[in-house]
Amino acid sequence: MNQKLNELLAQANQIYPGTIMTRVGTEKDGQLRVDRVEQSVLADRLLIEVPDQTEADFVLGNELLKLLLSLNGIVPQIYFALTFEKEELDQQLISIATRMHRVVVHAIAYRELAKQGLLTADTAQAYLAGVRDELSDEGAELDGEFLWRLLTLMDAQIFLATMRDYNLSDQATTMKKQLDQLYPQANQAATDLVEPVLTANLKDSRQIRKQMVRLFAGVDKALESRDLPTVNATQYVTLTPVLSQRQLDGPVSNFYEIFHSEMVDFQTHEKAYVGLGKQDQQNTFVVTPPSDEAERPKFFTELYQTSVKELLTKLALPYILRQ
Repeated sequence: MNQKLNELLAQANQIYPGTIMTRVGTEKDGQLRVDRVEQSVLADRLLIEVPDQTEADFVLGNELLKLLLSLNGIVPQIYFALTFEKEELDQQLISIATRMHRVVVHAIAYRELAKQGLLTADTAQAYLAGVRDELSDEGAELDGEFLWRLLTLMDAQIFLATMRDYNLSDQATTMKKQLDQLYPQANQAATDLVEPVLTANLKDSRQIRKQMVRLFAGVDKALESRDLPTVNATQYVTLTPVLSQRQLDGPVSNFYEIFHSEMVDFQTHEKAYVGLGKQDQQNTFVVTPPSDEAERPKFFTELYQTSVKELLTKLALPYILRQ
């Protein structure tokens, strides 16, 4: 572990309510896979483990940066309070939503890693090897792998943009040509979807959240235009709100509309109602009304009159105070 990584680990340990430890395995397959990392908690200790040595400093640094961004309350987090009560489907949707969320977070983390000297020509080569290993080549006909290619290639476009800004422009151009040849449809769609992310002010939590919501909706549009099933992450995924003090103090009715969901509450397994933001239509909270339908009008009337802060506190949902 190099000095820069040790400094990141020290920063994270100053904030984390416990001790963060890291471990790297003995294998080395030449592929950089940022999702090839495991976290486990034992008492107050958090172990971040990377099973493969290939560019392990980059992978660990990325994980530590994401942890810091979360602990510092900069990046909105995602939660999964709804379920279709079909474990395989739930896990698939969680995986998809997590990867979409990660694209925006990586637009911050990759730049910081490059700034610290942890993104090199070797890192890029290993990253491309990981992409090639994960994805099958795209054929002339659209197939069931389009979404998975899209998710991987959106992240790749973030990686390539970072390379261009940190003295690896020629290698980035070569890699882009390879991706264009191997995955022409998915790579073009990925390029279009991440362009606004790359130009956004990602030092502002509100803008970070805006890009996450935009990406959720954009992926669905890309799928819908190809007659593929959509993810509907705007309703399925609960995303940390970024709110001003005025919004926190105001009634729920001013900022949210509550709709019945086809899914059920993950905890209660009762019919769920989702609070969608009036401006962005993004899931911000999930509530379960009384089982007695006669009590529901009063429940919703009181809910709409409750202040946003009081409701979020009652639901134990975090929020980010808009600066």
